[in-house]
Amino acid sequence: MKIFTLILCAVVLITTGLPLIDSAEWWIRIFDFPRIQIAVSTLLAFVLASIYVDFKWKFKLPFLIILLVSLIYQIQFVVVYTPLYKVQAKDSNKPQGENSLKLLVVNVRMENEDKESFHNLVQKIKPDILLINEPDQVWATSIAKLDDDFPYAIKYPLENTYGMILLSKFPLTESKVNFLVKEDIPSIFTKITLQSGVKIDFYGVHPEPPKPGTATYERDTELLLIGKKIKDSEYPTLVAGDLNDVGWSATSKLFRKYSELVDPREGRGLFNTYSVFIPLMRYPLDHIFYSKEFGLISLQKLGKIGSDHYPIMITINYEPDKDNTDGLEKADEEEKQEVEEKINNGGKDDLNN
Repeated sequence: MKIFTLILCAVVLITTGLPLIDSAEWWIRIFDFPRIQIAVSTLLAFVLASIYVDFKWKFKLPFLIILLVSLIYQIQFVVVYTPLYKVQAKDSNKPQGENSLKLLVVNVRMENEDKESFHNLVQKIKPDILLINEPDQVWATSIAKLDDDFPYAIKYPLENTYGMILLSKFPLTESKVNFLVKEDIPSIFTKITLQSGVKIDFYGVHPEPPKPGTATYERDTELLLIGKKIKDSEYPTLVAGDLNDVGWSATSKLFRKYSELVDPREGRGLFNTYSVFIPLMRYPLDHIFYSKEFGLISLQKLGKIGSDHYPIMITINYEPDKDNTDGLEKADEEEKQEVEEKINNGGKDDLNN
């Protein structure tokens, strides 16, 4: 048991330490994801080390302290997404009306053959805006059944799992499919006109995840390019999609601070959307961020539709007469410089074209 305990201690300390390295390498950034799992493993390692590691106390005590510090370090990432933390995105105190918007975000999983569950969900939820990640042409053909319900659309199905379709009951203008860092990974920009006539900027995104043989630099650059555009816009903004990143990662936090968007999960819950198939390894990968002009009516993780992702739905009110945030974080000068450096080092800023 002593050998097992020491191996476990080594694993949790290494996986805690690796993300401290400022690198985009996938084998480092991948450990941004399982903070909860590492925290639980660290707690177990601490308990087992207290019992089974028979070092002299002058060595054992510092060892236990290191494990305890590692545990606290991991917990501080995820406690933000529990009721123990303050809510950053305030609830709306106004009824739904012409300034309201219901958005459904669904990663359908390209290989998923259960089209019926997806359509049943859409008919049940009746969203105003529907963002679909991973549609190929087969999915696009099936989704075309919804054209009568959603008269406005931007469709870009692909066979590489990075296709994207946006359906809307509200008018879409100035729409564009962008390729910010890679020629085969699109993102969507459009202006949505609410029933009241108010226009909001919408960005639909699905960057690449950390995976063997690739770095996360392109994913990070894509988010920061969008953040730069948001920073320069005067319109209220909504960003949604499968970001292939967790809200507590350095990139996600830098993106939100720079663009001054809020994460409605903070203070409410994790709303883990991936993976449906592996309950012990679930993370919040599908995100909806928005600017301070919106008040939150509801945020829900929905049921299974045959995909490896759970759908997520949000209903918000446009309320420009007040600040609907509490403790909105903003980037300092050093962080702004970091964003500029990362953007200048790569990416194709065709957002401005």
